[in-house]
Amino acid sequence: MENPGKFDVDLALLQKYNQPGPRYTSYPTAPQFHSGFQGGNYEEAIAVSNRENPEGELSLYFHLPFCHSLCYFCGCNMIVTRNAGRVERYLTYLRKEIDLVSKQINPRREVVQLHWGGGTPTYLSP
Repeated sequence: MENPGKFDVDLALLQKYNQPGPRYTSYPTAPQFHSGFQGGNYEEAIAVSNRENPEGELSLYFHLPFCHSLCYFCGCNMIVTRNAGRVERYLTYLRKEIDLVSKQINPRREVVQLHWGGGTPTYLSP
């Protein structure tokens, strides 16, 4: 054994990726958000996506911000609560949003990924 535990590092590759990347919960990534983006822009973005990629695959993210307790490592927008009414109101509006958005998506587009996150998805019962 020449040098156990040692390995060659490609310095150019290390420098290329030595920068922060987007959080996995960013859909779209945070730098793309701005105050000028309004409801009509959202609908237009869906229409453009349907036009440019009418049968393109979709990945969907559903934010479920509820947790039973606070995790100090968490950077997500979350709510610590045991108030079932608050959770049910949130789910009612989430269902309405799903209904509104699904009417705008080309039905030929296949959903290939679902992401549930933001809090503790297991907070909810089936």
